[in-house]
Amino acid sequence: MAKEDPEISVIICAYTMERLDDIHAVVNSILNQTLKAQEVILAIDNNKELFGNLQALVHNSKSGVADEKARTPARNSQVKITLNTGPGGASETRNVGIRAATGNILAFADDDIIAEPDWLENLVRPFEHGEIMAVSGQVVPTWPNVEAPYWFPEEFDFTIGCTAHKKLILQANNEIRNVVSCNAAFRKEVFATIGGWETALGPNRNDPCGKTSKHPGGEEAELCLRIKYKIPGASIVYEPQAIAHHKVTAERATLKYTLNRCYREGIMKSVMAKVASRYADNPLATEDLFLRSLLTISLPQRLKKLYKPANLAQIIVILVSAASTGLGYFVGKWRYKEGNN
Repeated sequence: MAKEDPEISVIICAYTMERLDDIHAVVNSILNQTLKAQEVILAIDNNKELFGNLQALVHNSKSGVADEKARTPARNSQVKITLNTGPGGASETRNVGIRAATGNILAFADDDIIAEPDWLENLVRPFEHGEIMAVSGQVVPTWPNVEAPYWFPEEFDFTIGCTAHKKLILQANNEIRNVVSCNAAFRKEVFATIGGWETALGPNRNDPCGKTSKHPGGEEAELCLRIKYKIPGASIVYEPQAIAHHKVTAERATLKYTLNRCYREGIMKSVMAKVASRYADNPLATEDLFLRSLLTISLPQRLKKLYKPANLAQIIVILVSAASTGLGYFVGKWRYKEGNN
């Protein structure tokens, strides 16, 4: 792809006023890429206060009004701001961004990441191959205390939206089942062919009625399984050189959060297996591979160095977290079985 490719739209999903500074930071990181996007779209999820704040910055800049955010990226003419007023949640917010986008490659980011300067250039490079329909980049955690807690096994970084775990589930030619939505790109034609993100799945932070999503996850796997099912020969790949840094809050850097997140992951997997069964005989084949890799690779590596306290702690966390995920899966199977939805 050319250095100034005019066909790329970057869609950033934004959620809360508390992340306003983070929003400015991520947009700045994307505006300063080695490969320039045609447009950057801020898709706001059912948050009129945040939408109004960002719109006011744009209005003031056009009126010549100066303030402390005179250099805010929201004032850049490349940045469009849209508001999801429909079903609350990340999935519909991404769909709103898709409808506003004009590029033929759509890259997605969230409001709590920072992209490396060559992120976009590396993320879209695989599209030189016509069979590739989606690409997922590497998401690296930014911990509140710089380093991960000593007890935290990197294989469970999916609990904080990161990607070190993918080294256990990579297939030939770096193929993966599904992208990580905070660092991903798709051909726009994909959505014209198969439809948008499934709004019944995915996190929902700003529902107008104050409700939370019934199924807060699984939308990435469902979408990508649908791509493979409806577009014969489609490939989805992992590009580790497309790096984004993901902010980890203090709350998420706790053992309690990790175990709770694994339990909810199990519930979500049971739902996703049911929803995506129409697209694949075994929608959870990646989870099966991940579990086998934990038992045959991750645990033996740590057992060899059991004299290190961190390794012993991580072994315990791996076993308890895996059990928590399994418990969540069986609870989800019971809760959402036919006739008990």
